Amino acid sequence: MKMLPSLVQPGHPDFDQLDLIRRGLERIAGGARVIKTAFPLAIRDAIDFVLDPIRTGRTEIRELDNVEKTFVGLKIEHYVRDFLHAPKGLRDLVIGGQDVDIKNTLDNSWMIPPETYRDEGPCLVVNSKEDESLCWMGLLLARDAYLNAPNRDGKRGVKSGAVSHVLWLVEGAPYPPSVWRSFDMGEFRALREMQPGTARAAEFFRRNIGIEVPRAVTEALLFDQKDPMKRLRGNQGARDMLKPEGIALLSGAFGQTVLRALGRPQIASDAFIAITPATEREREILLAKGAIEIPAQSTFLL
Repeated sequence: MKMLPSLVQPGHPDFDQLDLIRRGLERIAGGARVIKTAFPLAIRDAIDFVLDPIRTGRTEIRELDNVEKTFVGLKIEHYVRDFLHAPKGLRDLVIGGQDVDIKNTLDNSWMIPPETYRDEGPCLVVNSKEDESLCWMGLLLARDAYLNAPNRDGKRGVKSGAVSHVLWLVEGAPYPPSVWRSFDMGEFRALREMQPGTARAAEFFRRNIGIEVPRAVTEALLFDQKDPMKRLRGNQGARDMLKPEGIALLSGAFGQTVLRALGRPQIASDAFIAITPATEREREILLAKGAIEIPAQSTFLL
């Protein structure tokens, strides 16, 4: 389904009612900026909750079955209600005294139930495109002219051209891509069985050179450790194990000066990255910074 630009402006027959709901949403959420910031994060959290990459190894929505995809919509509904601080009424939300349905789609048309379109009721419609990491949220009246014929369940899909009658609250906003896409999840789950934790951490970074690793990933890898971050540091942690191998394990909190000296991109403050020198100059910098310890007899090969 293509997300069309909105035609809902002053003078549009739906504008007054939808604008009233929009202003109600912004008021209870704390403003339009809060909605635009919180909504994309809610999309990411809802998708990852259902994918459950650590336990299932899945990192893509296409790996879900149809029933699980409905769970994504349910989680989005819960998260949206939470960050909007909106109560549940006869429908999913009560905003400005009006009952509003939440309808989510991962790609296809929103399906509107009879109890909503019978009264041409308002819907908060949500769309997320995981391949592009883009999301939309808007308001639509379930008018007869906007809907296709009922299916066997009595639900009616929104016509493709009727998307232009959505008043967008969030339009094509990027949301964080899954932090798990960069990793081989089968390998990741196997590594979680390795003991001790320090050796496990070192082996993980050996296998993921040059990949920024968010804190959530390292915590999941070291799920059984009382102090998982200790396993990554020096003082007999993974960093000390990797140094003699010519692998520098850098943190976003303390390794940014090294990355800048190398001319490499900065990483998040709570992330880690393992790097190896790509040039003789990088080797010299890493040695000078104490990030690696290459034995004197070793020969560096480009």
